Amino acid sequence: MHHYTANLSYRVQIFLYSLLLIIIPTTLLSISAATKNASEIAAEYSNSMITILSQASLTLDMLLEDAAKIADMPLLSDDIRRAMVTNYQSDYLSYAQDSTMFRYLFKQTNRLNSNLVTCVFENRYDYVFDYNIINASQQKQIMETINQTHTLAAESPNHTYYAPLQRSSYASSSKSVLPMIKILYDGYDFKEIGVCYAEFDFKPVEKILLSAHTSENTLMIYNTMNQLTFSTDEGLYSASAENTELLHTLTDFTRSLPSDGSIVTRKITLGNTTYLINGCINQTTKWYLLQFADNQLLTQVYRKNFFSHSGIFILSLILGLILAVLISGKLTNSISRLCMEIDSMELNSMELNSMELSSPKLNASKAVPVPDQGKGTIDLSVCGSNKELRKLVSSFNQLNQRLVSSLQQNYQIQLDEQKMRNQMLQFQINHHFLYNTLNVIKSLADIHNIPEIEKIAVCMSDLLRYNLEKFPIAHLEEELQQVNRYLTIQNIRFPGKFIFDCNIPGEFMNLQIPAFILQPLVENSIEHGFSCMESNCYISISCNLDDSGLHLLVADNGCGIPENILADIRKELSEGTLPRTASSASRSPEYKHHSIGLRNIHQRLLSHYGKGVGFCIESMPGEGTIIDITIPYTRISG
Repeated sequence: MHHYTANLSYRVQIFLYSLLLIIIPTTLLSISAATKNASEIAAEYSNSMITILSQASLTLDMLLEDAAKIADMPLLSDDIRRAMVTNYQSDYLSYAQDSTMFRYLFKQTNRLNSNLVTCVFENRYDYVFDYNIINASQQKQIMETINQTHTLAAESPNHTYYAPLQRSSYASSSKSVLPMIKILYDGYDFKEIGVCYAEFDFKPVEKILLSAHTSENTLMIYNTMNQLTFSTDEGLYSASAENTELLHTLTDFTRSLPSDGSIVTRKITLGNTTYLINGCINQTTKWYLLQFADNQLLTQVYRKNFFSHSGIFILSLILGLILAVLISGKLTNSISRLCMEIDSMELNSMELNSMELSSPKLNASKAVPVPDQGKGTIDLSVCGSNKELRKLVSSFNQLNQRLVSSLQQNYQIQLDEQKMRNQMLQFQINHHFLYNTLNVIKSLADIHNIPEIEKIAVCMSDLLRYNLEKFPIAHLEEELQQVNRYLTIQNIRFPGKFIFDCNIPGEFMNLQIPAFILQPLVENSIEHGFSCMESNCYISISCNLDDSGLHLLVADNGCGIPENILADIRKELSEGTLPRTASSASRSPEYKHHSIGLRNIHQRLLSHYGKGVGFCIESMPGEGTIIDITIPYTRISG
């Protein structure tokens, strides 16, 4: 009797809870859900517009960032720096030679940056080095532009000024070009050494803006004079009354944009039309980037979504109430039996706890004791015909079995780790034998007065000790010492063949980086880059700091990497695996070893720094190779 009363009370509770927790709340939530869903659609649409605007601004920044690198030529080349501070008043032959050098470097730069149209360098004494100047009229116009914007460039961030877009009539075909004027400063005394003027093709940015344009939204660019210079909707250039009012409103909106580059979103109403507007100021050019769309589409989606969700939710509530009444009786009995079975079952926790997982006395060759997995399980017959409860009980039984299996696996892992530690100790003992052997060689070379062998033995001993003791982290200074040891051995093998130049400021010497990064890159240069050279083999290690981080540059003047090999190496670095293609299969063993070493370095950099690391390889056959490693670095202000 008591059991019957308890079951009946439980069914009544299900019915009451259905009323209080399902019907009434769901009726209210269905209305709010429809509203929320429509709001999310509007928010997603707004976020997509913001994303498109951000991508447009980012694309503009990327183009200009790559373009501005041409102004860094005096910092990367001592010959160019010398030309920028030279007065050619009495040496016109040197001026002609330096002009030829500039044109050659401009031509090489244009291969890497095809958007470059025209470039002019004016040094400290008003001597001009130009590239792709068609006639004297164009040169005169450019020099006037430089004189007019010199003050603006000096007062602009990074001493760089981007003039408004122009239609260039000097190029092979009329195109939109973006002029850039940058004041150049000496890297030694930080005094002004001249001006760089460059014109870049703006067509790539226009293509991206047009590709992001849809029938619902429009992208626009206003220059620093607050004048409309670009629009994906050519109809806005017309002088209709509607366009005039809209353009006037958009112009007022640009004046309210914050200077920090953040995106501002606003709704405006003109007549019966509501517009959603996003805008920001590009931090590189200080241009105004705008995007707007008609908000009528979102309003229709909101209404339709609200009514459809309301009907669906009301119908679901009615059916849910009926089902709750029907299944309460059958569910109650099965749940009661299941609870009784769980309460009465005897888990084999005592047997699991008796497994001495941390005991070092167990031998890995012995079988690991496994508790009886038949215990601690629930018979499926207690669930009756209820499929859901059967699935729940099956999951519980599987979880119990996985727990036992996991404990066994963890125990085996501990045994494997203990075995690995023993092997590492033996490995270190073997290397102590190598240290002693190298010391014997050093002593014999000293006795027989053979300084080269003595120096090689010392360097080899230091190289071996560094590779064992400094892994995985070392200071940059220690990495450079490792490179010097390696080059010392190579210079003894090949006297006078290699020239090594290291230009690392002292403030970066204590920087911690993954060990064994620089020496393999230098070794690649010697093994692959200089394989066909007998002398004048130049290797340089330098660094520079910019907004993206600290750049460690390893450069050589070797034979370079063929374009197809370089493409495969870049693909391997991006994918993290060696591609099994026909081209890679036919690659020589030397280049396979080369790419594996680079991939190893790249993977260790990613493991240490995450996605904040950059690994760029630039190579030109017959000219040399530059490897640019970018790592996160924050300069500590004193």
